[in-house]
Amino acid sequence: MTTFRYSARDMAGRSVSGTLQASSQEEAAVLLRKEGKYPVRIDAVDPVSRSAEGRSKGGIRIRRAEVIQIATQLSVMIEAGVTLSDALDAIARQTDRPRTRELVEDLLSHVQAGVSFSEALSRHPGSFSRLFIALIRASEKSGMMSVLLMRVVQYLRDEQETRRRVKGALVYPLIMFGFAVSVTVFLLAVVLPRFTAIYASKKAALPAPTQVLMTASDLLINNWPGIVAGLIVAVVSAWGYCRTAAGQRLLHRAQISLPLLGPLLRKLHLSRGLRAVGTLAGAGVSLGDCINTACELSANSHYRALWQGVWEQVHAGKQVSEPLFNSPLVPRAVAQMIASGEKSGRLGSVMEQVAGFSEQELKEQVAVMTRYIEPVMIVAMGLIIGGVSLALLLPIFTISRVMTSP
Repeated sequence: MTTFRYSARDMAGRSVSGTLQASSQEEAAVLLRKEGKYPVRIDAVDPVSRSAEGRSKGGIRIRRAEVIQIATQLSVMIEAGVTLSDALDAIARQTDRPRTRELVEDLLSHVQAGVSFSEALSRHPGSFSRLFIALIRASEKSGMMSVLLMRVVQYLRDEQETRRRVKGALVYPLIMFGFAVSVTVFLLAVVLPRFTAIYASKKAALPAPTQVLMTASDLLINNWPGIVAGLIVAVVSAWGYCRTAAGQRLLHRAQISLPLLGPLLRKLHLSRGLRAVGTLAGAGVSLGDCINTACELSANSHYRALWQGVWEQVHAGKQVSEPLFNSPLVPRAVAQMIASGEKSGRLGSVMEQVAGFSEQELKEQVAVMTRYIEPVMIVAMGLIIGGVSLALLLPIFTISRVMTSP
């Protein structure tokens, strides 16, 4: 039997697509007509060649929200007794996003060809993380796919909410800073030169702040091509350096060492790793694979090195908590709770609880910081723009004194 992908019209004239198995294209067309579908195009699917093509291109990438929706629908339908193939076919039929439909149809074609679901998912690493694939692989062994799919959905939702809160806390100050820089450059490049002509005609003695601004304005106006070129070179050089291993370590260290944002990012990376290990351990995945997955999911090189060290220590026969106690990246209270979980034999559930506590603390800190960032940024912008405006107006008072003096 061969798997065919088809495009057809139903009895109402609506466009439908999907896959089916038949011995030939003619038989596939007959089967479609029996279902009340009029085929437009029928193509054979070659799982081997498509698998190689998918791996070479990194697979099909869709948004995280769509992955959560697919996993939720699969969990509900499988729990209701629908087979995996029928569930995937139903999702492919009802989705209105072309890339999502293409992804689900690719998964369906491989499942129908006898490929395991976890193997089909692994062809699209841009959409499905290693944790997602590891949980599905565990569900294939235990027969608890609907339960573990819901666990995946919960993990993805928690991670998405946490990242959304952290990004929200970072975006506002960046926008305000960019606005302040833009206004300052506008004042120096456009507004200040007009005042310079007025001050020169009056031959007034300029205050020191105004002289500093005029010097900065002259440099900006007369040397802007060099300044722009220098900024481009600096940005490209920094970007290239940050792509190296040493540059990533330096950048990641700077991120977690920032005065206000550093503690937030440290909690984010730690809770993400703990959540991954706890979720996988609760699904019956071996501890070594859990830690290895947490290492690969870590977006910070220092936390990646932390989990790599934990993996090496565990393979050497030591406890998970031992390297955590010795790491400055892990609070001692967290390491103590993990050690208690090891002693009680509830490491997975304890790690999930600790991750939940860390994420809750992260949410509270983000809320507090967001509450105070707005007034602080407004004051900072007022000082910058107000200082520039005051330096522009100071010579007016000098001129008025010169003109009124006897």
